Amino acid sequence: MISELRKFIRKLKAKKKRSYLYRSGWSARYGISEAESIAVEEFVTYTDSTSSGKRKKKKDSRIEKRPVEIFKEILSKEPKVDLRNLDSQIEIVKKRKKFLEEELELPADDEEEALKFLLARKKYLKHQGKFRWSTTTFPKIEALCKKYKVKLVNFDSYYKTVPMEAFDELEKFISAYDKVRNDKPVIKLIIDSGGKETRKDPILLVGSPFGKWFFVLGAWDKEVEIVDDLIYKGK
Repeated sequence: MISELRKFIRKLKAKKKRSYLYRSGWSARYGISEAESIAVEEFVTYTDSTSSGKRKKKKDSRIEKRPVEIFKEILSKEPKVDLRNLDSQIEIVKKRKKFLEEELELPADDEEEALKFLLARKKYLKHQGKFRWSTTTFPKIEALCKKYKVKLVNFDSYYKTVPMEAFDELEKFISAYDKVRNDKPVIKLIIDSGGKETRKDPILLVGSPFGKWFFVLGAWDKEVEIVDDLIYKGK
């Protein structure tokens, strides 16, 4: 049965035109829980209060670049997936999760996430060839957002900026993801923030089903300009 997310992706694909400026993370491979969005406000510093009592902003000193120009800086070697004693690890995490929830009445979100990673790893050897995209980590993403005028955002809020090729990659990823997990993957975008083309040229990231890292599905250029001109600029 096709998942609701895959149906949503196919519906969006039907409305998109193709671009030849897309850079696939599949071909760029060197051979991930949901990270918090990184906002531009984090990089705007303040001086002491003025005579009026208001704090004075300093200019954002980060470098202005489009995400498509810098996406290679976040690529990293694929993390090694530990497949040793998986059944034993799963039982330990299950016991810890049960103790936290039933005996201490505490949330066990980390244990729940770890359990999903471990269960997916039992299928890793069979399906690893389907996950051939480049990888990255949250520290790499964070460093990129501190150096350049970009930020990490949720896919749901900015999917209209995503071109046809990205949906092709996303559908391919979801098809592979469904073979090892039965939940929805984390989907993120790195977008321009504070530059001349805010929200343009995003990088598409998805959470790995096997551990706390991301796959980089790709980056692209100006394919969405036509939609922007019509919808947002009244042209």
